[in-house]
Amino acid sequence: MTASSLFPDLPNTPEEGGSTTSFGSTQSLYRKYRPQTFEADDLVGQDAIVRTLRNAIRLDRVAHAYLFTGPRGTGKTTTARLLAKAVNCLDPDPDARPCNRCAACVAINTGATTDIIEIDAASNRGIDDIRELRERVKFAPTFLKTKFYIVDEAHQITGAAANAFLKTLEEPPPHTKFILATTDPEQLLPTIVSRCQRFDFKRFSRATVIEHLARVAEQEGVPVERDALDVIGEHAAGSMRDALGLLDQLASYREQNDADGDHPIDADDVRNLLGVARSERVLRLANALADADAGAGLSIISDAFEAGEDPRQLNRQLVSLLRSVMFQVAAGKRGTDPEVDRLAARFSLGDIARHSARFSEIDYRIRHASLPQLPLEIAFVQATLDSGTAQAVSAAPPPRESSASRDRASVDRESDSRAPRSAASHESRAPRRTETPSTPAPVATTETSASIDGPASSPAPRKIQEDAPQVRGSGAITVDQLHDLWPKIRLDVKARDRRIEALLSSCDPADVDGSRITLVTSYKFHWEKMNEDATRDLLQQIIGRLVGQPVTVATEMRGTPSHPTSNGSAPRESGQSAPPANAQPASPQPEPAHGEDARTIIEAARNIFDAEELTPRS
Repeated sequence: MTASSLFPDLPNTPEEGGSTTSFGSTQSLYRKYRPQTFEADDLVGQDAIVRTLRNAIRLDRVAHAYLFTGPRGTGKTTTARLLAKAVNCLDPDPDARPCNRCAACVAINTGATTDIIEIDAASNRGIDDIRELRERVKFAPTFLKTKFYIVDEAHQITGAAANAFLKTLEEPPPHTKFILATTDPEQLLPTIVSRCQRFDFKRFSRATVIEHLARVAEQEGVPVERDALDVIGEHAAGSMRDALGLLDQLASYREQNDADGDHPIDADDVRNLLGVARSERVLRLANALADADAGAGLSIISDAFEAGEDPRQLNRQLVSLLRSVMFQVAAGKRGTDPEVDRLAARFSLGDIARHSARFSEIDYRIRHASLPQLPLEIAFVQATLDSGTAQAVSAAPPPRESSASRDRASVDRESDSRAPRSAASHESRAPRRTETPSTPAPVATTETSASIDGPASSPAPRKIQEDAPQVRGSGAITVDQLHDLWPKIRLDVKARDRRIEALLSSCDPADVDGSRITLVTSYKFHWEKMNEDATRDLLQQIIGRLVGQPVTVATEMRGTPSHPTSNGSAPRESGQSAPPANAQPASPQPEPAHGEDARTIIEAARNIFDAEELTPRS
């Protein structure tokens, strides 16, 4: 019984050029224009994959299992359907398959066959589903010559189910073939991947997306300007499905706002529908960033939010513009966009790299913030403060001696004056007593002479260098800064090594001495693991990248700042000078008793694995 027999007034076929289906429902453009052949003007943008599959069909060398990987909207499921249709096509010419005219092709196109099975692994991911699949694989196809199982989102199959699937995937019956499609191949078991022929689908280029959209718009009779297609292609980010879905929305938007149908879709229509900012607003925001003008930037962001624009889209456009400027600054030559050229002349490579990293990291926070514009505003203010501080430091005079250094020098002189000394001892100690004068004027003279004489001058510059960390400049790391970065540090460490991230759960930043960062922990087990070379190297790499300078990391026991580090030397407090060469080494810390040591290890294990301690029954 068909729909036309139940409702005789309904047409059996859609009108010419329309996209209606049964019961008058409309069909989205990405489904209506889904490729039906392997021809270059139909299945676009994946030429290498198409060529390999067509050659396999021509030579009758179709594999028993394929793995299609790639971002969303790149044609993985569509290509899987085309391959299943081409293998079962009855056309005698292999190059013409699929022909879409034979009984097999028509049955597949209309969904009248049960031999092409599509499985959503997101909802059929358990071991019971795989057991059922293994039983169904044994049955021969009912109509076609080869049965195909297309498993979409295959990475969501559980580990136990994947292991149960291995034997069937490796040696299926001769009449059965598998095609796995996934956007995240790294989550698949290596034993699954090794049993399949893998094809990596790439994102479509913007030119390919624009060309295909223009062809579809022409066939649909939707007038659209080239600038609008450019904006759609940029927003689609290489996904053809997203691009066609957006064109479908714009067609409805145009029909609703233009009853006459004479006005073509322009770039402003696309921006209004997407809620994105005009390029002029993004350029003004970038210029405010170059001027380190926080007030102007906050006003631009507020105006964009009040106008209904999405802060995430504004931030993404700003990141895209900063990326273009970064490429221009790195190349060191003029490009084709004069606005980018003008911005490139106002940023250094280091500044534009820091700004790009800062704004690219707040997309997640904007999405989950109670005030969506607040993370963008905070990031902009921080960026302008960094730029303004860097400019102030570059124009600042040489650093003067701190009052604390002068006080220490005065105390040293008073103690020296009270101690009896001979002329010979006075002369021998004279080079060491020229550390720091009591008045600021001789300091400038000492620094000037040091800069003229070079490194071979008196030890006074060394003392000034030792005191420099006391007066922290714009590039100095602070404990407060580390506390602010700690969630980000732990997140980056977790992406590299979950074991080390678990250790960091019981560690806190305690002190910063120049580029040396000291962490503290309450557990000896954690202290030993944190001072291993592999752990230190990973922490130094991640923290150094986040703070923008190389650092060294050491971990100490909480409450024992003189606990020896892994290289055997005791860490110094901030500003403390190195001990003399002839100083006696510090006595080693006493080891805890056996019971206390075991108790500490048990507590550390409970902390790492979030475990509970069970008391044995007597």
